[in-house]
Amino acid sequence: MASVRAAAMAISMMLLQHKPAEGSNLGRRTLRRCAQQPRLQKKNGIDLRRRLFLQGVTIGPSSIAFQQLQSKAKPPPPPHPSSAELAGAFNEWEDTVPFDNEDFRRLDESNDKLFYDQPKLVEHIDKAGVLALSRFHETQLSRLSFDLGRSSVEELDVLDLCSSWVSHLGAARPRQVVGLGINSEELNANPVLTRRIEADLNANPKLDVPDSSFDAVLCQLSIDYLVKPIDVTSEAFRVLRPGGIFVVTFSNRLFFEKAVAVWTGKSDLDHIETVGAFMHYSNAPIKSIHAFDLIPNVIKTGGDPLYAVIGTKGR
Repeated sequence: MASVRAAAMAISMMLLQHKPAEGSNLGRRTLRRCAQQPRLQKKNGIDLRRRLFLQGVTIGPSSIAFQQLQSKAKPPPPPHPSSAELAGAFNEWEDTVPFDNEDFRRLDESNDKLFYDQPKLVEHIDKAGVLALSRFHETQLSRLSFDLGRSSVEELDVLDLCSSWVSHLGAARPRQVVGLGINSEELNANPVLTRRIEADLNANPKLDVPDSSFDAVLCQLSIDYLVKPIDVTSEAFRVLRPGGIFVVTFSNRLFFEKAVAVWTGKSDLDHIETVGAFMHYSNAPIKSIHAFDLIPNVIKTGGDPLYAVIGTKGR
């Protein structure tokens, strides 16, 4: 036991002494340092904590090393993106895709169908976040119906990717809401769905849906779990009609072991830029990409942050 404790302490000190390295560039900007946990030096695209985990050394909440790290190196409060940073998040892009395969590795590479086998009929953000998410979707769908020349939201067709037991549409009731998700029980519990498709997008990112068949595609609190997010994004725009929108919403709450490497250890602004990059490098006919802060006073309220990136398909 003493040897295990000594090894854990050694790992803890090594983690504490490592200076964080700069992240990869997106849009000719160096990604901001992580606010929730210190960024650790990378080797072959995998940070030190992740490398140790993959080598069989657990650095988790119950481990001595992790407790030492938390007590001696508490991170500063998370930076909140300013309105200027949101507005300028997608101004410039590199010529080549800034991601590689290592960016989409996960701590737990086990079968996703098994991991999500038990239905999770709970919200994954706090009540304020749920309310903000529902109001945001309701507002965006209402605006979309006007932009597309429809008489109301009831004339829109919506695809809810990575769907579950709730779609957070507020009072909006589109003509069609197709839910595509990995757990059939969760889909069956969702009362607004008019059609349900059970599918694992990590096993096959191809959508079994015709071209130009939806006005809006939603992806809620799930983009951080996709191992082929650019492919899924390309598919989302394929099934959109001209002028349609792909709405990706996200927080910093997650199942850490199933989140991809490019997402973990990053700030909120990093996440915003990353989602925008997924859209930009999808080679889809995108007219515009915009970022939104759904809870701009989150620093004062102390709740869960919530953001959206919306890409509009060209006509």
